[in-house]
Amino acid sequence: MLNRNVKIQKNQKFTTATIGCFLRLPLTQRNLAITSLLARMQMNASKAYPSIPLQQRALSEAYDMQVEIVPQLFGNALIYSYIINFIEPRVVLDPDYTYAEIITKIREVISVPLLDEDLMNFSKAQILTSYQELIEEPSNYALDRFFKIWYKDQPDYADNFIGSPEMIKDISVGALDKFIDKDLRVQPGLMIGWAHDNQLVTDLLNHEFRSKILEKDFAKQQLSIPAPILETRDEEEQGNLQAQLLLGYGYHQGLKIDGQIIGSVFSQYLAGDQSSKLFTEVREKLGAAYDIEANNYANNCLFLVSAGLDPEKVKPAEQIIKAEIQKIAEGQIDLDLLKKAKKSLLNTRLIGQDQEGWQLAQMLRSNLFTDYDLVDHDQKIKTVTPTMLKRFAQNLFLNESYVLK
Repeated sequence: MLNRNVKIQKNQKFTTATIGCFLRLPLTQRNLAITSLLARMQMNASKAYPSIPLQQRALSEAYDMQVEIVPQLFGNALIYSYIINFIEPRVVLDPDYTYAEIITKIREVISVPLLDEDLMNFSKAQILTSYQELIEEPSNYALDRFFKIWYKDQPDYADNFIGSPEMIKDISVGALDKFIDKDLRVQPGLMIGWAHDNQLVTDLLNHEFRSKILEKDFAKQQLSIPAPILETRDEEEQGNLQAQLLLGYGYHQGLKIDGQIIGSVFSQYLAGDQSSKLFTEVREKLGAAYDIEANNYANNCLFLVSAGLDPEKVKPAEQIIKAEIQKIAEGQIDLDLLKKAKKSLLNTRLIGQDQEGWQLAQMLRSNLFTDYDLVDHDQKIKTVTPTMLKRFAQNLFLNESYVLK
């Protein structure tokens, strides 16, 4: 029992307890498509509660217990995630509402999926409709196309949302059953979270969930996907009022946790808020951008700058973005702006300490990345220097330019 991946902390500040159950699979097109469908099916119903109204009623009777089931992507890994939030029993003072009853209900909802043809078809319609609505937004379409080009020779990594819609359409009940038995239930598992009586909840989870997967190593040594060498430019015309510009820079080598923190400061410096470099140069001076972002996809060895622009100003905006990154690579760094960027990141982390989702995400990363806790993140942010930003920029190469008009 001592080596099981069940780690529940003392709930010090929230009125709700949280339990996250995570299964780590290799990221493939098939795994993403199947888990996207399975997640929607499990959100709808389970073998214990075999209809949508029955499952909704069961959760409602548990003082509106919230269950979210979703696949998350971390480089070459897919994390199939169950996230459960429930009111602490001591808050409601109901003698029938106990940790034992809560953990039993969680097991009933997440452990045994309902593999039913009607439920599967209904869930397929739900997920495909949601995907269609999502992809009709130009910024989402552009991001989807960007990754499909970036990973054109590695299709297992090319899907950015639900996986392949065509694969989802073709999934059968038999394929789901086989996947659950042969794939999902043999992967490394992890249970983390917090509760007021964390030791009791830990004991109950160990009793209700006895699978050997909770004894396997959950952390993974190598999650990052090396950047492919593309150096490509693609442009699509849809007649949109607003153009989408995406500039993808690859890394010459992957980043450890301290390098990822430098990348976060780099992102904030470039496009974190209204005082950032690109916001000032592209949006205010050029008057070209409706929105501009910079994101460090460390597990993809990708630094991505994206902007919603006046279609007539795509080229000058692109030139400014390239020039600003080149300036950093040459050591031309605004020290006051760097100070603001670091302060903003520290404030974000401080605010996150009072947000349940942020806290759980940190716990997951701590258990997934072998070196995550070896670095004091706040201290590292404080000590990021202009030289570190310069070296980060020098490690980048423009790999893909994509424009949607």
